Amino acid sequence: MDSVRVTATMARFPVWSCSPGGRPVLRSAAILVLAVVCLAGGPVSASGAPTPGRNSRVVCAIEPHQLDVARRPGPLVARLEIYSADGLEARDASRIAAGVYVSSVAGTPLPPPDGRSEGIGEDTAARRIEDRADVRGHGAVPNGVPEMVVRFDRPSDGDPRTREDGDAGDILAMLTDVPDGASVDLCLAGQAGGEPFTCCAAVRVRNRGLRDRPQGLHGPGPGKRF
Repeated sequence: MDSVRVTATMARFPVWSCSPGGRPVLRSAAILVLAVVCLAGGPVSASGAPTPGRNSRVVCAIEPHQLDVARRPGPLVARLEIYSADGLEARDASRIAAGVYVSSVAGTPLPPPDGRSEGIGEDTAARRIEDRADVRGHGAVPNGVPEMVVRFDRPSDGDPRTREDGDAGDILAMLTDVPDGASVDLCLAGQAGGEPFTCCAAVRVRNRGLRDRPQGLHGPGPGKRF
């Protein structure tokens, strides 16, 4: 729906009345006129600039919930639900566009996989929609709200032009200095309903004194460097 801006202007219109002798007398009165202007292009802020993300919000959960830097990781899976901005209405998960990527790990920002920078991008061929968890309520049972499931399951080939690679091994490489048992945020970013979004979920780190990057996560491949 287009946004609406209401502006006011003053206009003077003639007002006629009758004198005691029956002669018409011209009087003037100020009339307030409201002009309603439809602004195409979505919602606007007080300054008139577009305000992305006002129409919806995305929540996410990460699997596995615990990452062990000493073990070979499996695929990293994210479940995303989309709601109206006030959180009262669930929306179609298909509004979440392909191209979700990891935007930060433990507060360290990562670049989008745009073909020029190394990033961790979803395997778009593996995405699916299902209802197997309550993402917003942090539950493991269906809640009647289908979620978009995205996977990060392709080992890095070291080529920035490859947009759909990077997996849990690349994330673990950034967690080797995190204390054992600490909880860190892993954030995702993308587009939903034509608006940019970012969502974050906490994962627990198991790091029993290991300070170096685990070997064999990707085999002999170069891995990603951030």
